Amino acid sequence: MRDYRFIPSTVGLILVVILVPTFVMLGFWQLDRAHQRESLNQLQDERLQEPPLVLGPHERVDLDAIRYRELVLKGQFDREHQFLVDNQLEGQAAGYHVLVPFRLEGSDRSVLINRGWVALGSDRTQRPDVGGLPEGRIEIRGRADYLHRVGFKLKGAEIPTEGWPAIVQVPEPIPLSTRLGYPVEGFQVLLGPAEPGGYVRQFRPVRLDAGKNRGYALQWFLFAVATFSLFIRSSLRKSPHRS
Repeated sequence: MRDYRFIPSTVGLILVVILVPTFVMLGFWQLDRAHQRESLNQLQDERLQEPPLVLGPHERVDLDAIRYRELVLKGQFDREHQFLVDNQLEGQAAGYHVLVPFRLEGSDRSVLINRGWVALGSDRTQRPDVGGLPEGRIEIRGRADYLHRVGFKLKGAEIPTEGWPAIVQVPEPIPLSTRLGYPVEGFQVLLGPAEPGGYVRQFRPVRLDAGKNRGYALQWFLFAVATFSLFIRSSLRKSPHRS
């Protein structure tokens, strides 16, 4: 190394100061994402093993505290007012998830029950028949979860169409409550497989792949190492020989 001198270029120095910390930061961000996914998987496993929770008429709900848990609800379906959540796939087939309000006994509160998936059919103008719900006071069971979400929401996607059942792209509690004329809770209950009045209910627990995030983290760290190595290599200049 006596024959070489370290003479970094201004551009190279600026790039390495910007890129290396950025790549390292992105690597740690992916590791944090992996940890979050593992924690969510563990939480889901624990909640699925807990005993059913009876949702009382006046009990306030913190969804983060009950997500994935099996709930027991007493009340009756609002059979005349249902929502079709558009753009739902089952295998390769397009269709809807059917949401029906369930009015809790002894309260003015309502919870949206996801009855499952129904096929779109050959003509989009014809909405599926979503009858077949039990009448009167009943007890049902299902798992608590978030309402359907999307990464990018188009303007007006949360507004239900006219008529019943109403079609909605992204269900949100305030627009649905406005359409119904009474409030609904901001979560859904995935109807249990043994409960009557349901459709295709492939409500499988979502397993998040933390290994993929670790792989991304390794890539970012390697980018940081490669960038720094190239900077060092390009900054080494051979010294001129003296006579």
